[in-house]
Amino acid sequence: MDRFRAMQTFARVAETGSFVKAADSLGISKASVSLIVSELERELGARLMQRTTRKLSLTEAGQTYLARCQDILEAVADAENLITEKQDQARGVLRAYAPLGFAQHHLTPVLPAYRAAFPEVTVELVLGTRSIDLVEEGFDLALLFGHEKMASSLVARKLAFSEMILCAAPKYLAKSGMPEQPADLARHAILQSNSNKNLDRLFRGNNEAIAVPWPTPALSCNALEVLRSCALNGMGIALLPSYVASESLREGSLVRVLPEWRAGQFDLYMVYPSRRFLSVKVRAAADFIIERFQTFAADPTRDPWLNYQPLDGMA
Repeated sequence: MDRFRAMQTFARVAETGSFVKAADSLGISKASVSLIVSELERELGARLMQRTTRKLSLTEAGQTYLARCQDILEAVADAENLITEKQDQARGVLRAYAPLGFAQHHLTPVLPAYRAAFPEVTVELVLGTRSIDLVEEGFDLALLFGHEKMASSLVARKLAFSEMILCAAPKYLAKSGMPEQPADLARHAILQSNSNKNLDRLFRGNNEAIAVPWPTPALSCNALEVLRSCALNGMGIALLPSYVASESLREGSLVRVLPEWRAGQFDLYMVYPSRRFLSVKVRAAADFIIERFQTFAADPTRDPWLNYQPLDGMA
């Protein structure tokens, strides 16, 4: 049997958790995948997977073998990339996903610089506010705030974090007053994302942490830019990520409310396939993003948007 092909097939089944998904990604039939794995088990004299109609799981032997397979396959991919990257350049379609609010403020301004660096790449940028399955939906790369448990074939690279900021227009605060404590928010009109639950919210500050009953919002919306616009027009106090509020705070059109209290934060990750599945175009895009964030978010302990300096290409 072709042992290298068998290792590739076994690893793909383990990483996708499905014979069907593995077959689709490898461009062969499910029957072929099943046969290859069965022959591999017979050659090794050990069962690598437990199969039921509802679930596929690795045995202890399978887990050990998978780890070694991944090391070998990644080493081969690295060797091939050393050659192909010298002979090839980034080209083709790059399908990427990003949060809508983040892209509007901080991603679209750098696209011209990316285009200038990689003119042979066509960017297909999908924006949204939902969870995605990078593999199932065919994305090459995604920028996500927070990430759930992912397949072992994916890598999550933390780029920065963004605090949740309470802010309002000066005219709203002049009319309704400035809250002095988190509990004072109950007397104000709150504008928030509809992904926030109307439960107690934990605030940290002044060397303490307090849970405050969260008021029923005056407005909840899944578009952060709408919340920012309503806050700018004096509708109420908005709970926004710093990456959305930063420009308005810098200009003075919005003012931070309760700045000494922290209302939570989200980590920004770049998610992409492991090096073994990484094409030249994806590697180039990942390196492009990492390079810009290494300067923009040089101090990992600080929110870069609260000390706002534009990313390269944004000035």
